[in-house]
Amino acid sequence: MRKEDLSIIVVDDLQFSREVVKSGLGKSGFTDIRTASSADEALYLLNQRRAHVVLADFWMPGMNGLEMTDLVRRWDENNDRYTGIVLLTAEDTASSIVVAFDRGVDDFISKSANQFELAARVYGAGRNAYQQNELRERMRNLSSQFLRVKQYSLQDPETNLPNRAQLELHIESLIEHCNTRGGGLGLGMIEVSSPNNELRLGTLKTIANSIQLSLRPMDMVSRFNINTFAVSVQFQDPENFNPDLFDRLINSIKRHTLQTTDEGKHLDISIGVWHGNGFEAPSVSEIISLAHESCAPIN
Repeated sequence: MRKEDLSIIVVDDLQFSREVVKSGLGKSGFTDIRTASSADEALYLLNQRRAHVVLADFWMPGMNGLEMTDLVRRWDENNDRYTGIVLLTAEDTASSIVVAFDRGVDDFISKSANQFELAARVYGAGRNAYQQNELRERMRNLSSQFLRVKQYSLQDPETNLPNRAQLELHIESLIEHCNTRGGGLGLGMIEVSSPNNELRLGTLKTIANSIQLSLRPMDMVSRFNINTFAVSVQFQDPENFNPDLFDRLINSIKRHTLQTTDEGKHLDISIGVWHGNGFEAPSVSEIISLAHESCAPIN
């Protein structure tokens, strides 16, 4: 990493001190150097454009270097970034060093240090900030890729519906919801098949769309396997469960497909339903098995 790649903000309430530090850094090869006469001005510059290093006087009127460090660290945390902070002071005491590092300062240097030591400390803090931000960017990219992979792993690639894994997660959430807030849950398994038991993508999408059109916003349709769709629902009163919802689904499939495949072959439809409340619900796999095993042909 070159010195020209680093952005620096020099903060000091004394103009002479600012110019001396800026001149020394410039002679050492740094080119992107901004100056500020106060911590407030430095924060304004930092908000306009990020810096790799903030080099600030320890003692300044108004907001001192440590107070400014606290704000910069909070900004960094909120924006998932890192800024190197080096404090300059005439007090080269152990207690000052301990306090500075405890507050999140990267380095601490005496104002009496020569140009070469100053440049080396600033470069070290800048390199650390540069590497930290590169690492954060890589982590953000990895997180985004992981979320995309996770999304695809819960999605059926042919119909773009949730797949079996997401169905199981949804049933788990319904059971938890019913246990804490009351109500009931139901699962309908809809099997569709043709004489050769091969359904083309067009037929699958027509069936998926027809089911979605008849569902309430809180219910979910998923593709359980090659020729089975699952509909998981939540309802308020488990004692008065109304199976008409699933009747509407079947009627919608019939209406949109005319019970024929894209090739004009007859479409056979079966449905199985399980319903109950959260406290009496068996495991997720048992609910799925009970609904699946109860599948019966419809006319």
